[in-house]
Amino acid sequence: MTLSRHSTGQIKALISTIEPVDGGVPSMTKWLCRLLEERNITPTIAWYAPWRNYPTLSVPLTHIGRRRAGVLHKSLLNKYQSYGMGAWYPEFEFTHYWPGKRWKDLIQQNQLHFVVSGNTLAALPFVHLKIPFISWIATPWEADRKDRIQTFSKRRRILDYVLNRPILRSLEKTILRSPNGTVLALSNYTSRELEKISARTVADVMLMPVDTCIYNRDLSKLRKWRVGFSGRYADPRKNIDLLLRAGQILLQKGINLEIILVGDKDSRKVESKIRQYGLTNHITCYQHMNPRELSELLQTLDLFVIPSHQEGLCISALEAMACGVPVISTHCGGPEEYVIPGRTGVLIDYSPDSLADAILDIGSNRRMRGSLSDGCRDWIMNNASQESSRQVFSQHLLELAKKNHIDHLVRSIPS
Repeated sequence: MTLSRHSTGQIKALISTIEPVDGGVPSMTKWLCRLLEERNITPTIAWYAPWRNYPTLSVPLTHIGRRRAGVLHKSLLNKYQSYGMGAWYPEFEFTHYWPGKRWKDLIQQNQLHFVVSGNTLAALPFVHLKIPFISWIATPWEADRKDRIQTFSKRRRILDYVLNRPILRSLEKTILRSPNGTVLALSNYTSRELEKISARTVADVMLMPVDTCIYNRDLSKLRKWRVGFSGRYADPRKNIDLLLRAGQILLQKGINLEIILVGDKDSRKVESKIRQYGLTNHITCYQHMNPRELSELLQTLDLFVIPSHQEGLCISALEAMACGVPVISTHCGGPEEYVIPGRTGVLIDYSPDSLADAILDIGSNRRMRGSLSDGCRDWIMNNASQESSRQVFSQHLLELAKKNHIDHLVRSIPS
């Protein structure tokens, strides 16, 4: 469904994504909604409602014939209409975004279509229906789930190896190669990896910008030897065990280290390891915070640590840098673009001793810490501005508007 060439009516946009609750993808989704609203485009959000969280919405094999896939309608990200979509046969991950009647109805009610996700699979409804769309992708599919697979039951791992993985790999290539899709990568690392998979040039890189009016430096709040990480820290991909083991080493050396973890709904998933490493009195865990709360906490950090196995970007690290917090990161992909040794932070291997040494070196040298803090602020101001993101988006929104023959939108966007 498209508007007529001369229509001047309200434009509606559908964003296919994951459930926008916490983490980097909801931040990306909220930013895209803001970009659309700046063009007087009304965003609606659609997402696969995970079987584990919404068991009554999907229809597993054991319930065939007993019910139909359902839809959850509610407001998310403070104000946006959203639809959590159940799936048929959720045991098979490739069915999660299969466009049934309710997906099709929702797609037809909107004139523009977007994807914001950790990987490409949320684009499946648009590819299947041959709808023009823009996808903003954080990471390749395989890297997004490699560590999570290790938490599966033996039966589920077998199902994944025999069926899910081969089909999902094929779907990722099909989606990335779709002639109707425009792919924007979250980082240069993601762009390179997606191009390897698809053998197709990614249209552009659109970095998630940082709101420097909210995330800014306040040295009066800084607490020496306080280090932290913000993200879904219980996710195996985040490899939080590395930070905990480094913390244990530093405590044994007599450093009064304090560790702050922010962003996971259930800290109980890491409590046993916290006790194991003797960190109970040296660590504080928080759930998801709003931007102003998070900024106030980041301003207190001496260092921000990315211990991850893989990151498409790690948006929270950019927010920390905007607060003047140097970053120590493993060689995990996206962060290697902005963690610049000697300028914004340090890159390390996956050894707890290497992380402990990096924390000790910077924490003990306040002149170095101050220089890195300045470098972080400079990098953010020069590379992660909201205006640069707007420019990239406007260019590709113009092309999408042309494909959909929305002439009054085309006229409103400078070419």
